[in-house]
Amino acid sequence: MDRTKFFKKITVNGIEEVDWMNNRLSAFVMKHEKSYYMTDDDDIARPDLISYENYASVQYWWLICLVNKIENPLTDITAGMRLIIPNALDIHAFQRKYKIR
Repeated sequence: MDRTKFFKKITVNGIEEVDWMNNRLSAFVMKHEKSYYMTDDDDIARPDLISYENYASVQYWWLICLVNKIENPLTDITAGMRLIIPNALDIHAFQRKYKIR
């Protein structure tokens, strides 16, 4: 899933840029039952492994961080954290709505 597609592109001084302040990520809604994941020592600084464990894909690590308000996955993930894991149905609905692969 290409996260840059959530952001509008604007032109500043003739240069096209990504508008980081205006995005659609806040439109992600969890309608289906979510699950939870308890982190251990192997998960520290590795949201990709958490994503793989839950979705059999590393591509949703950033969504797990977004939902759990993890700003820096290298320092904010500690052993013993209880993370919310969005339902894959919600992820796929979001991808369809915004035509994101």
